Amino acid sequence: MRILELDAGNSRLKWRLLNKGQIISNGFLANSEDWQYELPRLFDQIGRVDSARASIVSGDERFTLLSAAVNQHFNVFLLKAEVKEQWRGIQVAYSGLGVDRWLAMLAAHHVGGAEHKEASSKMVVSCGTAITIDLLSGSGNHLGGYIVPGVGLMKRMLHTRTAQLPMVEAEALTMTPGTSSADCINNGILAMAVAMINTQQSQYKAAYGKECAIYLTGGDATLIQPYIHGECFHHPSLVMDGLGLAFEEEG
Repeated sequence: MRILELDAGNSRLKWRLLNKGQIISNGFLANSEDWQYELPRLFDQIGRVDSARASIVSGDERFTLLSAAVNQHFNVFLLKAEVKEQWRGIQVAYSGLGVDRWLAMLAAHHVGGAEHKEASSKMVVSCGTAITIDLLSGSGNHLGGYIVPGVGLMKRMLHTRTAQLPMVEAEALTMTPGTSSADCINNGILAMAVAMINTQQSQYKAAYGKECAIYLTGGDATLIQPYIHGECFHHPSLVMDGLGLAFEEEG
C-alpha cells in the first residue's frame, strides 16, 4: 500500500510517500510557489498512490486545490484529518483546536513511549510560523496551550511595523546581548521563544512536582532545542506521524 501524506501549513506543503508503512520519499513545496504548476510535476515523480491523507491549516482553498489535483492525478480521494474531541487516548481541552496541534499531540502520546515512559506528561511544541505549546497529561488529557508568533514572524513584524529596524534573515547563534541592531533582534527573539518554552516547563514542575518531556517539531526546532531545559526530543514529522493515527480505527 502506497500512501501519500500531506501537511499543508502556513508556510509550505510538506509531503511524504509511505510504502508498507516505511517512508520512501519526502519533500516540500513553498506556499509562495505556483501549486497548479508544481503539483502535477511533483505527482509525476511520486508515481502510483493507493491512498492519500492530509492535514490542512492553510485554508479551504488550498484543500480544494490539493484534493482536485490528487483525485485527477491518482484517481483517489484526499482524506482530510479533522479534530475529534476524544480519540486514540487524547481528550482535547476545547473546540476549535487546530488540526496540526491535535495530530502532533496524537503522535507524541503514542510514539513518545519509546523515548519516555508512556505514562509521563508531555509538552508538544511546534516551532513554525507560529509557536504553539500544548500540554498533555500522562493519561492523554489536553491541559491547554499557547499560540504566539514564531521566530520568523516576529522578525518580519519588527521590520514591517517599525521605521528603521532591519529584516534579519540569518539564524541567531546565541542568546547573549547583541552589539548591533541585527544581533539585538536575532538574539532577543530567540531568547523570547526559548523563555516561553522553559517557563512552561518551570510552571508545570511547580504545579505538579515533576518535569514533562518536551517534543519539538517545526522548522525552527533545531534552532531552539539546544537551549531547552529538561528532556527534549526533536520529531521533524510529528504532524504527519499523527495522520496515520487519525485515520486508524481505535482498537
